[in-house]
Amino acid sequence: MMELYLITGFLGAGKTTFLKNFARQFAGRRLRLIINEFGRAGVDGTLLRELDAALDEISNGSIFCACRLDQFEAALEQAAADAPDVVLVEASGLADPTNVRRVLAQFPAVSYQGSVCVADAARLEKVFSTARACPRQLAVSSLVLLNKTDLATEAQCAEAKALILRANPAARIRRTQFGRFEPEWLSLIVPDVDVDEVLDMPDITLQKAVLQIRPTMPFAALQKCLVQLAGETWRIKGFVRVPEGIFYVDCTGPEVRLTPWQGEADNRLVLLAGKGMQLRRTARTAVQWYNDYIEELSMR
Repeated sequence: MMELYLITGFLGAGKTTFLKNFARQFAGRRLRLIINEFGRAGVDGTLLRELDAALDEISNGSIFCACRLDQFEAALEQAAADAPDVVLVEASGLADPTNVRRVLAQFPAVSYQGSVCVADAARLEKVFSTARACPRQLAVSSLVLLNKTDLATEAQCAEAKALILRANPAARIRRTQFGRFEPEWLSLIVPDVDVDEVLDMPDITLQKAVLQIRPTMPFAALQKCLVQLAGETWRIKGFVRVPEGIFYVDCTGPEVRLTPWQGEADNRLVLLAGKGMQLRRTARTAVQWYNDYIEELSMR
């Protein structure tokens, strides 16, 4: 049988960085990844291609929602046919995985090992009450990694721990930085977590925008545009080519990061925001200010 581990965590918590570290726990074993992103752009899949593992990507929706469940089941069928030793599933940051055991029950070749949730120590308090998926991700996970503790105060860490235990009183909590995973924590991931099961449905409070950036946009203008947008978003991701080079855009809340990138760039940025955030107004203002450099804006 193939072992399956579920990785959850809200947008920007550090799941993809963690997944790179977690995959090292299975060195010498045949590994398969199923990566789920809410936006169309397969950013996480691009970042993970360096791992020696087969990779399936499911984009533009949650694998636990009716809109993408068939694709998840098809990926599991393909995995069963390939018969790897271990399957790692990275769920979308907006996914509600409370129905995971029911979904996996129809695949006798899958041995569900449990879920680990990655939580941003400094931002958990904000997203816990504004994003309905956040407490549900915590609820299904026997192990919660309180990540980015180097960027959080002790008060923020204490508040985050209290919120985690509110959602899941039995959760084992470990503090970490940069998504690091200690080998002895593997035994803390178990499947027997009791949680009320619901079918993941689209979150009608979610706001999504896609910006198509022209390659003529100067780096300084891109940086200023992102600062303007980031304060009204949960997450901005994408690969952008500008005259100064190609950059991986990775924004979590107001924190803006642009990292040089050696791969391809489609110049598409996916922006996600929640209830009460002024994403539409801010995005339209950005288009007005940077009209020469923004080719297209689409909103959902």
